[in-house]
Amino acid sequence: DYHKTMNYRADIDALRTFAVLAVVIFHFNGSLLPGGFAGVDVFFAISGYLMTGIIISGIKKDTFTIAKFYLSRAKRIIPALSVLCLLLMLYGWFKLPPLDYSALSKHVFSSLLFVSNFVYWGEAGYFDAESHHKWLLHTWSLSAEWQFYIIYPFIIIAFKKLLRDGWVGLALIALAVVSYVFSIYSSTVWPAASYFLLPSRAWEMFAGGVAYCYAINSKSKKSIAMHYTGLALIVCSYFIVSSQDLWPGYMALLPVLGACLYLSANHQGLLSRFTPSIMVWKCCYSIYLWYWPVVVYCTINYISVNIWLGLAF
Repeated sequence: DYHKTMNYRADIDALRTFAVLAVVIFHFNGSLLPGGFAGVDVFFAISGYLMTGIIISGIKKDTFTIAKFYLSRAKRIIPALSVLCLLLMLYGWFKLPPLDYSALSKHVFSSLLFVSNFVYWGEAGYFDAESHHKWLLHTWSLSAEWQFYIIYPFIIIAFKKLLRDGWVGLALIALAVVSYVFSIYSSTVWPAASYFLLPSRAWEMFAGGVAYCYAINSKSKKSIAMHYTGLALIVCSYFIVSSQDLWPGYMALLPVLGACLYLSANHQGLLSRFTPSIMVWKCCYSIYLWYWPVVVYCTINYISVNIWLGLAF
């Protein structure tokens, strides 16, 4: 829905495609793309960029309201998530043992209330073996995003009212730095909480907001350099980092910085002209919703799925 308030950018949709594919590939074959889970961090940066654009553009046009913002987010996220939850509950009724069905019910409830990141934080870590038996584990990121959506409009409105033009970006930089430093510390002291909870994830979305505030002319040489440098950092992160790294620790800066450079560049490069990626982005949210239940189904039924068959399915 950002198309209604901002100029359409095919490069953003292309980046979405390659972020979600990285996450899917990682969970089907972690050795092939050991840092593919960093695609979620790229998503957070994209979300911060788009939400900042929607809010600031709406304020400038005097059309922004918090209620309308919440409603648009709900319309975007909730229907497809509800369908997934309903079908999983129907499947579980016939196929899961009572204890497993009870756990699924709790996870469905927490996902629809956007508090699943708290539930999974209390249960275990993201990369442990038992995680592959939790049908809705991946919805932790939707919960963290929704919690950010609740507070972010108030932050931007306050900045716009209290700060002079040009200072909003600096204020977002300050928030991003504070949250990033906290994420480095908390990843060492409270690794599970740091992974799942908003305080140590907010900097990734704030960074996306900074990228929006400092976007440049898309036809300059600087734009081209930033575009491909950002893309290179993202790709490198998919291979350099792994589930053994504390996350989101200092290494998370690699994919997030790459995403911010890419977004700020506003350049329509090779990805934006790659037709398959534009086709996939239209259903990338549904792909993200459904890939993990497929992984869980294969795990609990001891089915070994070829990576390409898994992607196709």
